[in-house]
Amino acid sequence: MGYDISFHPIDMRVVEERITPYLAGQDVEIDDLVADAVRQAKVRFRANAWGLGTSKVAGDRDFDTFLYIWGRPFFVTAQDPATVAETVVRYCNSSVDEVDDLAREQIALLDPGLVRHVEPDMNGTLPADAHLAEGFRWKLDLLRTAALAVREGRSTIPNADGDEIPAAEALTGNVHFALVEFLAALLPGWIERGKVWPTELAGRAAVDAYPPIDDNAPLLGCLPAELPTLRWESESMIGGNYTIGGYTAPDEVHALRQWLARNIEPLTAVGDQWDDRPYVQGALRKIDEALALAELTGSGFVEAAEIYIPMQGTMN
Repeated sequence: MGYDISFHPIDMRVVEERITPYLAGQDVEIDDLVADAVRQAKVRFRANAWGLGTSKVAGDRDFDTFLYIWGRPFFVTAQDPATVAETVVRYCNSSVDEVDDLAREQIALLDPGLVRHVEPDMNGTLPADAHLAEGFRWKLDLLRTAALAVREGRSTIPNADGDEIPAAEALTGNVHFALVEFLAALLPGWIERGKVWPTELAGRAAVDAYPPIDDNAPLLGCLPAELPTLRWESESMIGGNYTIGGYTAPDEVHALRQWLARNIEPLTAVGDQWDDRPYVQGALRKIDEALALAELTGSGFVEAAEIYIPMQGTMN
């Protein structure tokens, strides 16, 4: 079983004030968040096109495809985590018309002379805005329907195919993944492959202490209080495909970065079991960059599996 892993800054203010109240059936709307997700999808598509275009002409320059295209969000070539995080925020706040200048800045960091040779690779097209919006929100709408059904004493709801499914299980069994998936459209994560998420590495390495990573119950926000009769579960590590793993609160993100820095040697040594230390080093770099973005934005952090599946076209 393979794992498409990702490392995510999580805006807990959006979780607590917007998404989980919406899921609980409160009088809260998310239209503005969906519209922002649509805007960012178009920014992401254009930025990725610049990354692909650069990879075609980079030649023997130090162009790390698994970092610049299949790792970091958008198209970022900066070398230090703080600048990487700042650049991701700039993309998140950009209009589509502003992407080209920002992408050219990234190419110039590789080689100023390369800029004039790169054209964005615009193979493929994005769906219309309405279809993008529906794709971002349909799971949340389904879970809100499930919550309202539970409140009203109805045991089932129709799913997207029209089949009746248990309302309570639909909500409790899918809320973590659907929540992180939607939040990733607003504040993206980093992509990696294999068993290299923080709790997995910490469990295998001779680290000085367990990292400040806890179970992901905080992602449930107000839901347990709003729907106390349901059995709410949470996880402290990735347990399989399409799952959300351990969570770090915003005020613990800096401590997690410090733990990562202190234990870089034993964590990297875990790669000896696969004879692939550089691969683990790359994963640790991505984790730290994601944490740098979390620290910059005052966000929490989670590890996840299959939020992004590059082979299926879902990108960051």
